[in-house]
Amino acid sequence: MPEPVNPQVTSGDAQGSPQSALQNPPAATADVLATGTLAADGTVLVDPSTGLPVDTTATTQTSFLGDGLMGLPVIEQVDRAGVVGWVLAAMALIGLVVFFYKLVGFLRRGVFADGFVSDVERHLINGDEAKAAELMARRRHPAARIGLSGMSLSVASPSEREAASDLIAARARKEVDGLSGGLRIMSTVAVLSPLLGLLGTVMGMIDAFQKMEGAGSRIDPSILSGGIWLALLTTAIGLVVAIPATAFHMWMQGVISRTAAVMEDVCTIVVNRNELSHKAHAPASNVAELRHAAE
Repeated sequence: MPEPVNPQVTSGDAQGSPQSALQNPPAATADVLATGTLAADGTVLVDPSTGLPVDTTATTQTSFLGDGLMGLPVIEQVDRAGVVGWVLAAMALIGLVVFFYKLVGFLRRGVFADGFVSDVERHLINGDEAKAAELMARRRHPAARIGLSGMSLSVASPSEREAASDLIAARARKEVDGLSGGLRIMSTVAVLSPLLGLLGTVMGMIDAFQKMEGAGSRIDPSILSGGIWLALLTTAIGLVVAIPATAFHMWMQGVISRTAAVMEDVCTIVVNRNELSHKAHAPASNVAELRHAAE
């Protein structure tokens, strides 16, 4: 006699239990869970234009990166300052780029290595023009290049010395102009940054008082204090940008002025090299005395 069959067990085996369905989801559901296309209520997010599930993982990562960047203290304060704050941030970035560009240019031209002038003067006093030219040929300093070109000019007569001096001075001016490139940009950043900050402050104060006027008799002190705080923020950002820009500009001007002075000394020595060699056995003359005699 056959054993009785439980219809509930049979139907349960045929349809599958809910627990087994949850433990072993279909392949499509697993893909949905893997790609992060399920909403909070368990429904699948579908792109209406394509009809395909939306992958929210990449969007979440991108928004997390953006929120993390905006969460930085400096970026957050700049964003609170509004359009003026972002303009000042752009000016600060431009100033940094110009500063590092000029610093690399100074290093490549060797403007900080100017200790060769005394050696050149000593060689010329001894009448050894070949060693002086060889020394300047090994240097990258603009004064060394100008002095080396001046060594090829004749300075036997006063008229030749005057012509050589004019030619060397013209080359020196070109070198100084090349070194001064970019200083105007840094000067513009240093001058305009506090003015833009003050402009943002004035605009913020106007906005704060307009809000107070709209509030009428129900004036909230927090509206005024918050507006003033945000307005003064632009002035602070402008000063933060202007102070380093001014310092960098003054430092670069000092470097260029020192380089120009070194070029002037080398030009004086090269143009008056005959006098230096003739006075080899006399008391040594320095560059200042030669410049005074030339004047």
